[in-house]
Amino acid sequence: MAGVSVKLGERIGPQERRIDPDWAMAYALATNDPNPAYLEGGVVPPVFTVSAILPMYLEANQAMTPPGSVTGATGGVHGQHDLYLHKPLQPGSTVRFWAEGYSASNTPAGARVTVRIQLFDEADDLCVEHFWTTIHIKGTLEPAGPPLAEHEFPAEARQKPLGSLTLPITGDQTYRYAGASYDHAIIHMDDAAAQRIGMPRKFLQGLCTFAMCSQAVVKFGAGGDPLKLRRMAVRFSAPVFTREELVIDTFDGGRAENGRRVVVFEANSAGRTNIKHGWAELDD
Repeated sequence: MAGVSVKLGERIGPQERRIDPDWAMAYALATNDPNPAYLEGGVVPPVFTVSAILPMYLEANQAMTPPGSVTGATGGVHGQHDLYLHKPLQPGSTVRFWAEGYSASNTPAGARVTVRIQLFDEADDLCVEHFWTTIHIKGTLEPAGPPLAEHEFPAEARQKPLGSLTLPITGDQTYRYAGASYDHAIIHMDDAAAQRIGMPRKFLQGLCTFAMCSQAVVKFGAGGDPLKLRRMAVRFSAPVFTREELVIDTFDGGRAENGRRVVVFEANSAGRTNIKHGWAELDD
């Protein structure tokens, strides 16, 4: 398989999904987010669209990494996620989306591959972009594509805390999230399956943790208005287990180069840092 490269720029799609208002509300409830903007049906939660695009992401990720393009890997994990919110989606509307291999590079942890998924509304306006990154642990590949946008946590921001949110992770959390998001991976649903990959028990879907972080960002950085959120990026660093508490700490990160306000954040549970280098950009 020598010489096999990752495949970038080969568009997959389109697919279409209607955003049923109750589906969007169910997603908010599955992530323990009581914001009236979601529960009254007027606003789609920021991370909600992962529910529509999950099958397409899996297809695009497989197409991007043909056999032999990544060598020496011992497994794969969702390493980081970067979400851009260009235009609000309306509950009840239909979205169309495409996916493509975007970038590939080597990191100390392994080979990093990123799929970009773009979602368009009925007016054909770009509304949401996901940059969904997998780390092939200990793997290597031939680098290709553009560098990923940075979202490093600035050390000086720790001196400017905004607020801390503690959320209970209930015993049924992974099942409720699976119902709303279609992420039924068995490692999140069954203790024995999680133990077979070296975990002590089932653990929370990473994108559920991501969505919970959005609640803290909107609460402390946007006065409860999710429509001010324009970008949110994280690195996943440790699992969150059920029947624990997730603590999300937010800080004033100043201004981004584009002039938007920045909220940086971290998430911790039971002494583990679960989310690192959390970065959000918001309109004033």
